Amino acid sequence: MPSVNDFPLRIQRCYTEADFIRMQQTHKRFFLFITLLSFALAGIFLFIVFQTNPRYEEKSLTEGEKQSAGPSEQFAESQFTKRLPVAKNKVNPNDFVVPILMYHHIGVNTDVSDKIRDDLTVPPDQFEAQVAWLAKNKYHSVTLEDVYLHAEGKLKLPSNPIVFTFDDGYDDAILNAVPILKKYGDVGSFAIITQWPGTTSGSNTYATWDQIKTAMNQGMEIVSHTQNHFDGTNPTVTKEYVLKDLKGSVMDLKNHLGISSDLLIYPYGHYNADYIAAAEEAGFVMGVTVHEGAVVDPDVLMEIPRIRVHGREELKRFQNILWGAKHVSL
Repeated sequence: MPSVNDFPLRIQRCYTEADFIRMQQTHKRFFLFITLLSFALAGIFLFIVFQTNPRYEEKSLTEGEKQSAGPSEQFAESQFTKRLPVAKNKVNPNDFVVPILMYHHIGVNTDVSDKIRDDLTVPPDQFEAQVAWLAKNKYHSVTLEDVYLHAEGKLKLPSNPIVFTFDDGYDDAILNAVPILKKYGDVGSFAIITQWPGTTSGSNTYATWDQIKTAMNQGMEIVSHTQNHFDGTNPTVTKEYVLKDLKGSVMDLKNHLGISSDLLIYPYGHYNADYIAAAEEAGFVMGVTVHEGAVVDPDVLMEIPRIRVHGREELKRFQNILWGAKHVSL
């Protein structure tokens, strides 16, 4: 049984231990402050280096050069030939979620026995129901160019961004999708096989250059889907052929539309390392695949995922697939 005389010593010991704990906490806060200050100073130093180093400055035409340049050169000055490395505001892939929807035909398939065509064909009323639901749920359409610029730290995307892509350049996609997109204030990205406009193959009819140009003038984005829709993983396709075809597609878009495109959608979604190397040599900065997903990795811009929309897909299933792709990716 402790005596009364023991209490002052016990109380003194308690205060000493409490003081020691407070001193430890003070030291921890001090070291945390020093660590955060060090990171902040390092960030400021790197920002100053990037801003003052001419390697990270974008080259632009002089006013005299702009006046003498044609529309193709003026477009290329801002979107293609003048792109140089820039200091990026690094985008966290987990925060970079953009569902990129993949469509082909927007029309009516009269031959339901053609299962492939049926799967690739979304009826106009079904497409409008999807667009209307996205608008109601506060999705905001952006272009592939917007996605690239966001990855580069040059553009902030709106909340709930989404991209509508249409492969191959079919006339029914131009004729049926564009009015619906415009009705809801949306934009679409149309991937054109640049040697096929105005032609017909089986049941497929491809939009003419005039139709494509009209869609572009209505605010739609036009990108490359190669010249001849080749399979980039076919072992008989050489790197030289890939390079020639891709460069040719860029020239076709410039000659017919006065634009320079450095955004590529791979035919069939097929590609390999050699294909990517050739595409980058041809000047492309972003490649879009058919891999399922909605997260864009800013360090892997030549392998962007998408979400395929199938024909005759009920709206509820469309909603579930979209929700699943966004959240599984996270």
